Amino acid sequence: MGVLAQILIVDDSGFSRAMMVRELTGLGIDACQIRQAGSGAEALAMLTDQSFDLFILDIVMTGIDGIAVLKEVKRRQPNAKIVMCSGSSAPELVKESVSLGIDGFIVKPYKAEDFVRVVCGTLPGVSASCVAGEPLQVKCHVCDSKMIEVNSLNTVSFYCPNGCMQIGPVVYALATQQHFDEDYDRARLGK
Repeated sequence: MGVLAQILIVDDSGFSRAMMVRELTGLGIDACQIRQAGSGAEALAMLTDQSFDLFILDIVMTGIDGIAVLKEVKRRQPNAKIVMCSGSSAPELVKESVSLGIDGFIVKPYKAEDFVRVVCGTLPGVSASCVAGEPLQVKCHVCDSKMIEVNSLNTVSFYCPNGCMQIGPVVYALATQQHFDEDYDRARLGK
């Protein structure tokens, strides 16, 4: 039996949407469970008719951008999972997205395995065992909240949703929970 989830991909690039659909169907998600919107306005119109379990949002789009869509999704469907997938990784956009309650952030262009790993770690019912390597579960050392993973080609960073701290970027191959704990201890002790 496949994954039971309704997904909305919002991206103004048809190619990007097609690549995401390919990765999602590879996880066992039926193509009829995946809807697509080529603009923020189109996505907002779809919110009126349907609930989604996962939104994958681009940020930079003509007209209504991904941040505006994110805010409206949080208002209308607060339990939905949200992964930002954008070519823009400006720190202020990442921090704003995290503070608004996203569940993951992937910087385009991305490796397919990074996309799959973030979706596996975000979407209930998708097994993380479908990916080589377990999703990292990094907690904020200040407030103990689950930190939000931000992937960019060969690096990963984590942001506290409460703005307490940021860890990384770290070369992904070196990223382990122990590595993050040691980095935090060094920073805290001023070494």
